[in-house]
Amino acid sequence: MVKREAVTKYIKNLRNPQVLKIRSISAAVWILRWLFILGLMYLFIFPLLFLISTSLQEPSSVNDPGIIWIPKKLSLTSLKETIVILDYWRSAGLTLLISVLSTLCALVSCSLVGYGFARFNFPLKNIAFSLVILTIIVPPQTILPSMTLNFNFFDFGGLFLLLPGKPTINLLNTPFVFVLPAMFASGLRSGLFIFIFRQFFLGTPKALEEAARIDGCGALKTFIRIIVPMAGPVFITVTLFSFVWHWNDMYSATMYFTDIRLLTPSIRNLAATILASSLNIEGYAARTYMAAAPLLVIAPPLILYLFTQRYFTESVERTGIVG
Repeated sequence: MVKREAVTKYIKNLRNPQVLKIRSISAAVWILRWLFILGLMYLFIFPLLFLISTSLQEPSSVNDPGIIWIPKKLSLTSLKETIVILDYWRSAGLTLLISVLSTLCALVSCSLVGYGFARFNFPLKNIAFSLVILTIIVPPQTILPSMTLNFNFFDFGGLFLLLPGKPTINLLNTPFVFVLPAMFASGLRSGLFIFIFRQFFLGTPKALEEAARIDGCGALKTFIRIIVPMAGPVFITVTLFSFVWHWNDMYSATMYFTDIRLLTPSIRNLAATILASSLNIEGYAARTYMAAAPLLVIAPPLILYLFTQRYFTESVERTGIVG
């Protein structure tokens, strides 16, 4: 009896014009919201779908400019030959080495600097932090020529000039051009990383540090044993940002590496490299190779993000990074 009354009441509510109006508006808003989300998804996924569809086509079957999304014949030929053209494994290995080492050094140095700005008072602190912010604002291209000369005639701050013969070291074409600046919190995007760490440490309770100090922990021991375990989200955020930016960097890598090529700069002259190869690639067939190269470059960061997406999302929410 109760169920019958509930059904009857529900049917009467459905026939109510006011209820119908509210439900219609809610349904329209729901549909529009999902159309908007699907449109954004298409904008972001479209380039990746295009690269996958084009790179998996058999080069010899691509003779019509209208054939883009549905290949006549699936093949891994373009991917395999592009790996050879780019010397992929060697370039990817060097790029991975630079990205990992630079990221680890940036995590250590930038976290220490950010903690110092958040917790300690020292002369000219505000001016020093303003200079850190300035490194975020000023484009890195403005200092790259001078940095290139510095690495070409590296003397470690003039110390080598005190030695007999005034020796210098050429660090160009070595991973040290990225690793050394990251060790001293002045590497790629280090200013932003310092800012992120500082903002996070400002929000941590000081009571834990005071308790550790009472127990006899110094500043460094407190940082390692108390602060670092609490800062897992911000470390994940900086790790992903640093790795992706080092992996995708093209301008700095082009300036610092002349004899050898990192992975990302190697695709800049891919068209000329394909024409100069002995593969006899002509016409629309070159399109499959031009799509395979970017797909191979973005594959490692994409795989990394797929495995760390949940942690990255949580870390961004907890560190308050927006925009």
